[in-house]
Amino acid sequence: MFVGLSTLDLSYTVDRYPVEDTKTRAGELFLGAGGPAANAAITHAYLSHRRLPGLARGTGLMTALGSHALAQPIRTELQQFGIQIWDEAAGDADRPPVSSIVVASETGTRTIVSTDGAERDPYPPGEPYYLDDADIVLVDGHYPRLAFEAAGLAGGIPVVLDGGRWREEVHRKLLPDITIAICSEKFAPPELDSGHIDEVIDFLHATGPRLVAITRGGRSIRYSTPDGRGEIPVATDGIVDTLGAGDILHGAFCYFSALGEEFPLALRHAAEVASFSCRYTGTREWMRHFDIQSIR
Repeated sequence: MFVGLSTLDLSYTVDRYPVEDTKTRAGELFLGAGGPAANAAITHAYLSHRRLPGLARGTGLMTALGSHALAQPIRTELQQFGIQIWDEAAGDADRPPVSSIVVASETGTRTIVSTDGAERDPYPPGEPYYLDDADIVLVDGHYPRLAFEAAGLAGGIPVVLDGGRWREEVHRKLLPDITIAICSEKFAPPELDSGHIDEVIDFLHATGPRLVAITRGGRSIRYSTPDGRGEIPVATDGIVDTLGAGDILHGAFCYFSALGEEFPLALRHAAEVASFSCRYTGTREWMRHFDIQSIR
């Protein structure tokens, strides 16, 4: 079960980032669902289907879409991947979050301008029926009420935090209910320097998560368990586009973890999937080329 943000993404690929006040012709356009929780859910559904084609994919997404016309492309793509949607903004006519993304293919970097859903904070159902068949839960914290309820009512179900950037009003309250924190290197409370990764890891363990990982872009992933700390290498060859790589890593981690893999192994396999996705533009093209049998 994935809980959090869904956006409508418009991603343009150019050779290099445009100069201000100019016009640039894009080489490629991606229009579809985005956002941390949605991209992670799509990745999970895709990997589940590749492993067991034709069977129920068992992926759920609790998010806020509403009835605005721009929500329909998001909903349609999620349904195409077989994802069960819990729309906690059903009937809401407000526009969903929209992200405009420019990917510079010469450097493999991306620049995002987005309305990130901060204007919405939908109320959760109040009953944890959506967790009945869940093996693992991921929250991205973008809709705090949904995240608080899902994490607080998960019981013995592992709860994964996708921590991109620190949000004081969300993470102080959320972390005690988190089992596994997989955060970016920019994730740190104001009293800590995000560059001091061991201090951030210590802080996370002290506030709740038993298992912690810090992603560092193209550098190795630092991880910590009760048995010790280590690093997971990240492949950087053939990088074309890093858009959504972190979301894909989180979705793949949930997939491998729910299969029963130990934390470091699930992280390593998830990193392989995320690195592979960066060899192609957009957040879906990699799926046309991926061979799940390559993950050992």
